[in-house]
Amino acid sequence: MDSKQEIIRKEKKPLFSKHLKFRLKRYTGIYIMLIPGIIWALAFCYAPMYGLLIAFKDYSPSAGVWGSPWVGLKHFKALFESDFWKIMRNTLLISVSNLVLGFPLPIMFAILITGIKNTVFRKVTQTLSYVPHFVSWVVVSSICYVFFAPQVGFLNVALRNLGIIETSVGFLENGPMFVVMMILTNIWKGTGWSAIIYFAAIAGVDAELYEAATIDGARQFQRTIYITIPSIMPTVVIMLILQISSILNAGFEQQMVMANDLVWEWADVLDTYAYRYGLKLLRYSYGSAVGFFKSTVACILLFFSNWLSRKVTGYGLYS
Repeated sequence: MDSKQEIIRKEKKPLFSKHLKFRLKRYTGIYIMLIPGIIWALAFCYAPMYGLLIAFKDYSPSAGVWGSPWVGLKHFKALFESDFWKIMRNTLLISVSNLVLGFPLPIMFAILITGIKNTVFRKVTQTLSYVPHFVSWVVVSSICYVFFAPQVGFLNVALRNLGIIETSVGFLENGPMFVVMMILTNIWKGTGWSAIIYFAAIAGVDAELYEAATIDGARQFQRTIYITIPSIMPTVVIMLILQISSILNAGFEQQMVMANDLVWEWADVLDTYAYRYGLKLLRYSYGSAVGFFKSTVACILLFFSNWLSRKVTGYGLYS
């Protein structure tokens, strides 16, 4: 019995190495193209993880990472004893709203656009939907001011002229209203860009399935429900898992550009909090503790959402 297992092991090893050599030879160009991406990931994603050590130290740039004294969980304790729960409320309010409202929209948008029969109109609409993604938050902030400014904003002027309101509404001065505006602008900015991957997934669906369904008398809505959505479901699940794992990424540039002192109580999220109370005050260890907390939660959510997806849908990011 032992001799048989040894023979099997010897047979498997050459077979694996032969298969690997075959793949390297056949896809040499593709593997070479991967090298810059791998170097970038190692340099900017994995190498900086060494700096997470300062979350457990009283870091001093002059002493360096290893020379700074260990303090254990001191900075994490300070984080949880600060305005942490208010910051978490804002972060989850914005990110969960973006997930619930913003995640289905690119899917529906992609399905609707691909259903348009006029090729020119479809391509023009699809291209124009990408434009907001390339508009900087500085420009978006200026647009929001033009529309929502208290006295001279377009919306306030229109509402006053229509007699709907007598005094201006402080869209940019009221915390909850400002959060709603942030969520809507974020969805407007990202819907078209996020739909690209769903356009690609829908384009990969076998056209013969649609032809067979059409012959059987299925209408557009039925073809969408029974062919399109099930076919792109693996892509949808993967994107959902990734978005759930980044639930604590509620933005940074948007808040820093658009928020003001009157709404910071509602606009301040983990990233802006780490910047204002970590980097700006030179409390590097404290800011690193905030980042370490975010990374830990993201890792837990990634594994849990993938496990749950495997149980419920049978699809996952990894096995």
